[in-house]
Amino acid sequence: MTPQVAEWIKEYEAKPDRFGPDAARLGEGPKVDNDLYVRDYDKCILRSKCVDACGDQWQNTLAISVAGREFDARIAVEHDAPLTDSACVYCGNCIEVCPTGALSFKSEFDMRAAGTWDESQQTETTTVCAYCGVGCNLTLPVQDNEIVKVTSPHDNPVTHGNLCSKGRFGYQHVQNRG
Repeated sequence: MTPQVAEWIKEYEAKPDRFGPDAARLGEGPKVDNDLYVRDYDKCILRSKCVDACGDQWQNTLAISVAGREFDARIAVEHDAPLTDSACVYCGNCIEVCPTGALSFKSEFDMRAAGTWDESQQTETTTVCAYCGVGCNLTLPVQDNEIVKVTSPHDNPVTHGNLCSKGRFGYQHVQNRG
């Protein structure tokens, strides 16, 4: 659970345990089917911000949607296919808006699994993406002298937090991961 969700639970005095221990769990492990990001739907609270990011409001690929109805509703890729077989263009905008960590950068997921993710040791640098002339702002969290992921400021008048796949995932050329 991300700190943001824990704050909401406290602020609204929510009692998620009232539904039972397995009420909100799908029983699926994290889906790691690509090198860019991980889907862990057991963390999902069906806020559907990822659906909006992938839908006609932003990216317009419609690779992510809500499947099922009522208590059976869940976020899914069409036909429950691997992400690599979907309409996903790997922009990562769904990760940017996910409030719970159900969608996360593979680099962050791996570092958390290894116990090396430490936000207190991270610094952030804001820069401009070099891939095209749009002028998207990038925020680069850096830990141990390596970029760990790329985000974009939501208040940026050009991007509003959105990036393309090159802007969000094309940072490996600036560091040696060898």
